[in-house]
Amino acid sequence: MNKKVITKIELQKRDKERVNVYINDEFSFACSAELIYAHNLSKGKIADMEYLQEIIDEDNYLKCKNSALKSVERAYKTEQQVYDKLIEKGYEEKIVKRAMNFLKEYKFIDDEKFIKMYVNDKSHSYGRNRIKYELVKKGISEKLINEALSDFDKDLEEEAALKLAEKKYKILIKSETNYKKLYKKVWDYLSRNGYNLEVIQKVVKKIVREDFQEQDESERLKENDGLSSIRELAEKRYRIITKSESDHKKIYKKLSDYLLRRGYSWESIKTVLKDILTYQDL
Repeated sequence: MNKKVITKIELQKRDKERVNVYINDEFSFACSAELIYAHNLSKGKIADMEYLQEIIDEDNYLKCKNSALKSVERAYKTEQQVYDKLIEKGYEEKIVKRAMNFLKEYKFIDDEKFIKMYVNDKSHSYGRNRIKYELVKKGISEKLINEALSDFDKDLEEEAALKLAEKKYKILIKSETNYKKLYKKVWDYLSRNGYNLEVIQKVVKKIVREDFQEQDESERLKENDGLSSIRELAEKRYRIITKSESDHKKIYKKLSDYLLRRGYSWESIKTVLKDILTYQDL
């Protein structure tokens, strides 16, 4: 059997703290430079491959663990997120599982804690459905999610939805005046943010319909004021026209032409002339 001999140990170009080890002139593995000194490995030594594999595994574990710690330092993550990231970086599953056990033992990752933090943070902008969807995407079990959401405050959820809808409505009303389109846009917005049908119905009906009821009333008052002005002008013109004209159709045409020239809408003119001519005929 050919002997396994360490033929070269070289520093990596991109990471001076790690080395590449060659056995029988072929690349065999990479590990921390510190391990080379700790285990007194050097060029020309006979390589005990079983022993070297233990060194490699320990080195990969330390590297994997440090990578995981850096990941959770930047932002708190779920177990699944950390696991997937480590696998993506190329660590063996047995190494990743060992690192995950360390993280869980020392509470660097804790899905129950993550759920509470996430719900507290997102309950002001997401409904129950969106929160559940996002947590499932992060790899948390539905059982844990459902337990956490079982006491989700419905009143607070509705209050949050109302604030969101009011803010969205103020933006939409600047460019959209169609009641049905506004209603649908606010509805869709709340739906995308995960609010259920009951909450959406309450909130959208309250914000859009109440506002448009006030607006409709205002428009009706304006319309009545406008019709009063047209009626007053039409009656004055009617008295002038009837001094020389008695034909009903001709009076109607002259009055309507006169009011059209003054810039009034045909719908308003028809309404006013109908009242005036009917009244005068009585």
